[in-house]
Amino acid sequence: MDNDVNGSYPFGKKSSIHGRLQLGAGMPYGNTKTSLPYDYSFFAGGANDNRGWRARALGPGSYKYYLDTNRTVTQIGDIRLGASAEYRFSLGEMLKGAFFLDAGNVWTFNNDEKRVGSQFTSNWFREIAVSAGVGLRFDLDFFIVRVDLGLPISNPALPNGEKWIFTKNRPQFVSEATAAFGANYKQYVPKLFIPVLHFGIGYPF
Repeated sequence: MDNDVNGSYPFGKKSSIHGRLQLGAGMPYGNTKTSLPYDYSFFAGGANDNRGWRARALGPGSYKYYLDTNRTVTQIGDIRLGASAEYRFSLGEMLKGAFFLDAGNVWTFNNDEKRVGSQFTSNWFREIAVSAGVGLRFDLDFFIVRVDLGLPISNPALPNGEKWIFTKNRPQFVSEATAAFGANYKQYVPKLFIPVLHFGIGYPF
């Protein structure tokens, strides 16, 4: 199952609000008990999804990717929930601007011992990643070139109470990272809440 619902509301001739809701799910069976085959899996992040993360770099669930040195570049899941809101406005005949807010994540249907925290549970709402940002669109008539800068605001992989960007101290995160990598953990753990630049053709939705 994979559903995508879009809507828009114009403000005059030069600005508008746009929204999108994504819902998708699949159930592994047979010889793919851990997760769906790659071609049928869902992913989060990227120029057309949650723009605070690179494509396929978000989730699944609260999986602590920063502690897993054997993690794959692609992080996929069996369930997807995503939502986006975007305010679009004109900056001239060819140049358009936008402010956006993205939220969502992916999860596995079954427990995955290699990705602890990836399974969909009743606490799914605590594992929603949130990002915000600004974008420019260059309208060339026959197609649109898009540049978006997204900033993660909430990272579901971090411990409870330390998921938001405005959290001053993260003692649980430091404790986890130190236990895994030692005092020099900063050399091994990816930096948190780093802006991500995306390039795209056409609007994200």
